[in-house]
Amino acid sequence: MKHLLGISLSIALGAAVFAQEPEQDPDSIGLLPGEDVIEEAVPEIPLLPMPASSQWSQDDLDLLVSQLFEAPSHGLPSMDLLAFRIANPQEELVVRQSLAQQAFMQFGGWLRFGLLDQESHAIRQLSNEEQNILIAALTDALADGDVAATLQGFTPRVRDYEILRREMLRMLALQPIWPEVDSEGGALEPGATGPRVEQLRARLAAEGLYHSDWEEGAPYGARLETAVRRFQGRVNLAPSGRMDRNTLRQLNISPEQRLTQLRANLEQRRWRERDLGRKHIWVNIADYRLEAWEDGELVRTHQVMVGRTASSTPEFSDEMEYLVFNPWWGVPTGSARSRFRSIRRNPNVVDYYGFRIFDSTGSAIQPWEIDWSQWGRSWPYRLSQAPGPTNPMGEVKFIFPNRHNVYIHDTTERDQFVRTRRDFSAGCIRVEDPMELARWILAGQDGYDAEEIARVTAGNSPTVVWLDERIRVHIAYWTVVGDENGDVRFLNDLYGRDSDLVSAYQSALASFQPRASDVVALQESLEIALD
Repeated sequence: MKHLLGISLSIALGAAVFAQEPEQDPDSIGLLPGEDVIEEAVPEIPLLPMPASSQWSQDDLDLLVSQLFEAPSHGLPSMDLLAFRIANPQEELVVRQSLAQQAFMQFGGWLRFGLLDQESHAIRQLSNEEQNILIAALTDALADGDVAATLQGFTPRVRDYEILRREMLRMLALQPIWPEVDSEGGALEPGATGPRVEQLRARLAAEGLYHSDWEEGAPYGARLETAVRRFQGRVNLAPSGRMDRNTLRQLNISPEQRLTQLRANLEQRRWRERDLGRKHIWVNIADYRLEAWEDGELVRTHQVMVGRTASSTPEFSDEMEYLVFNPWWGVPTGSARSRFRSIRRNPNVVDYYGFRIFDSTGSAIQPWEIDWSQWGRSWPYRLSQAPGPTNPMGEVKFIFPNRHNVYIHDTTERDQFVRTRRDFSAGCIRVEDPMELARWILAGQDGYDAEEIARVTAGNSPTVVWLDERIRVHIAYWTVVGDENGDVRFLNDLYGRDSDLVSAYQSALASFQPRASDVVALQESLEIALD
């Protein structure tokens, strides 16, 4: 433990030198080292009564301290000062135990529920229910002697949380040697020479993507082209192998910007529910990707199209209840308005495309029954399209009723899946290979094997299939992802949602930044205690 304290104290000192030294608060005179910081850092965590049997052993305290030193590796504020006080043999045992409960509640709350409130992005205040969850977990942990395992169990269960943590630590190690590429001079292609080619090699070597030695002045060769392709894949660009404008922009994003992006994305994982469902679907809007999971294994991936910026796809979770084969399409208001103008010019459009017009009572009417002269931009009618080859819903839609009226469906624009950027929809999610997804969803459900699905979709009659086992659907917007190979990719912030979260998260981290004087004072106290 003495060795561990020495290492961690050095880390804390390194972090604290960047904190601005405020004027000393006269009211803090006489406090134990770091006490004022602890009061600032955890003002909203009450010390709830613990059962008499729930006492901290020395092993429990040691395990807790080792976990507290891990807080920055989760992108969370450092808890080193509190950890040092808990480990300080000069402190009375009752004080150390009280601080241990306080630290468990704080760190456990951050891991389990997040540092920020998901909606307001303010520092999260634990509800009574959340506090009770933590107290119950702590009581069990002390009874079983597994404080560390309990805290580790609070981390998100999504696959890539640990992948992002490793990437953040890697970025921290690379930060001092992150060269930039001169932005003047345009694109670089294989065969090019000059200082900017040297800068490009150095930049990619710093990130571990270019491993070969090279002679100064050597041209942009095949190995460098391969490294550029790998980098482009990491930042979700088309792997051309040439350093174009978009590639250069991504190359010159600073390590600190990447770190803030990683921390914010780790926080987003902490907001997600822990029980994802035995069989569940993940959609990452920013990655244009759908994943199908079963019993903890990734079994299918599908490319998707998502909403345009003006009709962005929301983030939420819900349960898929049924599928509709050969679905009708309820034309959205904006799209219906343009189609009504076409129908007014040529009523035959209705029959040609299989449209149906309904009035406010739900009764079907014919286009020649409408007095078009009395309607301008406001139409009192609904427009629907029957199943068929021109219906944008395609052959199937997947329904998980929600307040956003968002669902997953097939599309007639299947050729668009080859594009890198795929934000084309009115908010719903268009999926590639929808029949493969439908077969996976219905696997094991009586009466709907592959042959029956093929028979149903061969016709044009709408068919609703209720699921015997509902499937959780999770729609997220994550701009950093870890894949099944353990690699990390940085994605385009399609809707510009990251900026507010990153700013709020950085402010929250700064509010917990220890002062250099507090760390130095605690160091002096511990050096005396450990001698």
